[in-house]
Amino acid sequence: MLSILLSASLFAQPAETFYNNGLEKHNRKDYAGAIAQYTRALEINPKLSLAWYNRGAAKLILEDYEGALNDYTKSIELNPLDAEALYGRGLAKEYLDRERDAVDDYLRAIQIDPTHARSWFNKGLIMFSLRHYQEAIDDLTNVVKLDPGNADAYYNRAEAERMLKNFYGAISDYSRSLEINPRDAFALINSGTCKCQLKDFRGATDDYTKAIEMDPGMYSAWYSRGYARQTMEDYEGAIADYSETIARKPDMVNAYLNRGVAKYSLKDYPGALADYNKVLELAPSNSLAYFNRGVTKNNIGDKTGACEDWKKAAELGESEAYALIQEFCK
Repeated sequence: MLSILLSASLFAQPAETFYNNGLEKHNRKDYAGAIAQYTRALEINPKLSLAWYNRGAAKLILEDYEGALNDYTKSIELNPLDAEALYGRGLAKEYLDRERDAVDDYLRAIQIDPTHARSWFNKGLIMFSLRHYQEAIDDLTNVVKLDPGNADAYYNRAEAERMLKNFYGAISDYSRSLEINPRDAFALINSGTCKCQLKDFRGATDDYTKAIEMDPGMYSAWYSRGYARQTMEDYEGAIADYSETIARKPDMVNAYLNRGVAKYSLKDYPGALADYNKVLELAPSNSLAYFNRGVTKNNIGDKTGACEDWKKAAELGESEAYALIQEFCK
């Protein structure tokens, strides 16, 4: 019996061999093959924490989130001070819509390794999603201290600052993000939005123009530039931008509504009426369209039509319509 056992051991492969085979397949992006090799290694040595960890990582890539979570948990049980395993389990929990549980893992990872920038970053994004904007800013500030070249950290910190109406801080962070990633049209659009809040419509127009140059298909950039131009009383420019918006998104109610206002400002009353009619075709309960159409009809002498529209606007909650009804519809 002894000689048979000794003979059998000569043909047995150690767990490390299967583990290394798994690493090789993992590096070649053969994740299913890697999982099979890690599993063989764990059958021989269930205490091989790196095999649990890497099998969890492979399962995460293959979107087996429950399996990844279980493997990361086993790895953590064997090595409780592994910040990477805690980070990986946090990711798996996020994919399983368990964001609050994920925060616990990111916090543990940070406690073990305060320089773990990815845990700070993911925690910050979750805080943002939970509307804990100041905490998100604090987390993302730690990220940019650790990783000053992280454009996404600056961008998301800017988003949190924008939510708290710290528009100057947001603009600064969008600018830092754009220094690192100059092709980020969304950063330009959101920077422009902050500048509009600060009444810097020319600065906003410049941002929207750059975004349009990067990606002419972004209807939101055309619409936002139209709004900025309209506020600066560049009605022809606004009409052109709203028309470009509509060409890309034909069902955008506000583009028709605002284009109607711009046309009215240029005394193009038929054009304004056509846009308000289109708004009501798309959104029959739009009280502002009824109100504005009533004003336009009143200007072209259609008192009856104006009063009908104002009454409808009032029914839909447009309080300013009552004063016009009192004045013109006796």
